[in-house]
Amino acid sequence: MATAIAAWGFMLTLLAASPSWAQAIRVTDIAGREVVLAQPAKRIVLGAWVSLDVLSLIHPDPVGLLAGWAEAGANAIQPAILRSKFPAIDKVPVIGKGSFETISIEAVIAQKPDLVLLSRFDAFRFGAEAAPGLDQLAAAGIPVAIVDFFLDPLTNTEPSLRLLGKLLGREVQAEAFLAFYRQRLAAIDVKLKQVSSAARPAVFLHAFATRPECCFSAGPGTIDGFIRLAGGHNIGTEKLATPVGQLSQEFVLTRNPDVYVATAISDGPDAGSFALGPGVEPKRAAEGFIRLLRRNDLAALGAVSRGRAFGLWHLFVHTPVHLVAIEALAKWTHPELFVELDPQATLDEINNRFLAAPLEGTFWISSSAGSEKR
Repeated sequence: MATAIAAWGFMLTLLAASPSWAQAIRVTDIAGREVVLAQPAKRIVLGAWVSLDVLSLIHPDPVGLLAGWAEAGANAIQPAILRSKFPAIDKVPVIGKGSFETISIEAVIAQKPDLVLLSRFDAFRFGAEAAPGLDQLAAAGIPVAIVDFFLDPLTNTEPSLRLLGKLLGREVQAEAFLAFYRQRLAAIDVKLKQVSSAARPAVFLHAFATRPECCFSAGPGTIDGFIRLAGGHNIGTEKLATPVGQLSQEFVLTRNPDVYVATAISDGPDAGSFALGPGVEPKRAAEGFIRLLRRNDLAALGAVSRGRAFGLWHLFVHTPVHLVAIEALAKWTHPELFVELDPQATLDEINNRFLAAPLEGTFWISSSAGSEKR
């Protein structure tokens, strides 16, 4: 009996010392699913709607982690800019473009990743039913972690970045950014306690404003959360039940919002179109914004004539760096309250302290002051 007990104790000692036992990483992702890794992930497949700059916030070589990616989608840091800092970007296998439906599950499995990272939007869109590819990945024994910086960013940004820190073995770095994030948002919240709900300016968020038809906008979730946290009221929530949707031009003109915010990305439909984002020069952003505001469906807005028209980089919606967008929105909705708030200083600090691939370009603009960012 004593021999058997001793043998059992010896086996337990061996198990406890083994990497699979002692170093196993267990997290619960945003969808409530348990994710288990034997060790920190070193080969990651990045889904279509998870921006690479999320990894860049907490890891010095985000490109070196990639076993494959859906390069179009939400990638906030443009490949051309990444190439100068991380030349290996050109060697990363492309396994899809723009949505989870385009991802080749066979190509993912062939890369033998130790983790597939998907956004909640990738995995579930706006419903509760999971994308079919998740079952295939599970059957192949490939761990999948679901995060969310888009559909409900104010609720899910902190737990999403925290679980990524654990899965990548970068918990200290994740917590450092989150402490910075909380401190900056708390400073806005303290100021807004002086503002009654009735004093919240009406904001029209014109998403992808270069589209020929008006007026694609934000409903509940996504940018709506940023507007609320910045002390505004998003008029899109009065008509839309989903995070994005179409508002009629008649509704927008009749509602006559106090503040107009157009979003854009760095790759406009043509060279002269309104663009914001990495690599966009202030001159191009300003000229494109002026042309946009001269459109017949926008020029009649009171916010435009009063100089309360602004532009914002759309892909802030896919990254915790949306903190900067919230600061800009706070200045636009309550300029008298946030005179000293400096979104540019915040972005500079994020670039210097956290991002392995800094965000450099023009990310917001004002009709009254030209480009506010360089």
